[in-house]
Amino acid sequence: MRLNRTVLAGMVLAGVTALFFIGGCTGTSTRADLEVTSVNEGNTYYSDLRNEVDSLKPFTPVDQIPVTFGNHPHDGGTPVAPGAAFGEIVVDHYHVTYNNGIFSPVDGGMNVVVASGGTTDASITISDPSEKAALFYTLASTVTATAKIDFFGYVRTSGNYGDRVYATAYVTVQVDNFGDTDVNK
Repeated sequence: MRLNRTVLAGMVLAGVTALFFIGGCTGTSTRADLEVTSVNEGNTYYSDLRNEVDSLKPFTPVDQIPVTFGNHPHDGGTPVAPGAAFGEIVVDHYHVTYNNGIFSPVDGGMNVVVASGGTTDASITISDPSEKAALFYTLASTVTATAKIDFFGYVRTSGNYGDRVYATAYVTVQVDNFGDTDVNK
């Protein structure tokens, strides 16, 4: 009986080990890389807490920034022809976190298609306007933070979802009431 348990334990351990190694190797590895080529055109983003240009109609501006994505073949070879399998990456969502917690994490959906060898522009929202409204009354001075933005998507195959891809970008964000001027232009 003792031998049977030892043999059974060895078989289970070998099976788990085999599954680990098989799961780590795949014949359909990523064929394309998602790249974030620009976030807010490389500039600091100024998160204005309240816009009061018209004192009768103050509002909390939405923090929306431009992002440019690139798609290049994983092996560095020639880009895949448009419409061909593995010729596009679809960016389907993103997640924003702040190094100092000035804003809560933000999750957003996207549907951005980036052709092989090309770039595509998009915009994302990096904070919750309701949190900005609350900060207007409590923030004593300018706060500088680094926003980490994780983008997720997949390489489009012939009518199917392909390998998952991701990219990470960072942008410096300053938060304050900036005197109702468009500081991001």
